[in-house]
Amino acid sequence: MPLGKILKLLAEAFQKTPTESVNASKLPTSENTTLPTTTENTETLALITKSPSPISTENTEVDLPIILEKKVMINTSMLQDELQNFVSGTSEVQGAALVSPDGLALASVLPGGMDDERTAAMSASMLSLGERIGHELARGNVERIVVEGEKGYGVLVGCSNDAVLLVLANASVKQGLLFLEIKRAVGRIAPLLG
Repeated sequence: MPLGKILKLLAEAFQKTPTESVNASKLPTSENTTLPTTTENTETLALITKSPSPISTENTEVDLPIILEKKVMINTSMLQDELQNFVSGTSEVQGAALVSPDGLALASVLPGGMDDERTAAMSASMLSLGERIGHELARGNVERIVVEGEKGYGVLVGCSNDAVLLVLANASVKQGLLFLEIKRAVGRIAPLLG
């Protein structure tokens, strides 16, 4: 493939990316190709082009954009610390778990004898079923799912698209205060999820 066609294809590809920058003055072209000319966020690379004669080669520098991919790393120790602070700092809360919508435990502070993986899987199933029921009954988006038993409450609240918070509380807790504390905890946890 001729060098001019390759450069034209590269130019078209760079025009489609959000970080456009190619220094056109330094690009050798055999066809009339117009390229954007910005120099911010670029890296200089040597491009070796060959002329039709095999004897001579020409070194040319080309500015290519550096495309930074946003990778969000979740700091699980910070999540674990935040859950621990929430459980220990809120009266009547017995435990909490942060789970993915797929049913995987991200962090948890649960009472002894409760299995993290099993609790995470049940929480994800409960959320999925609750959302389906809310949709079928035309109740809109589900804000929270509450399971009330003789020994207390299990409250499931979405933290973001990537996590769900399960909170276990005593039967003697005042629901209004519990929901307020859960809302505050979600406000502290959500930024840690990216």
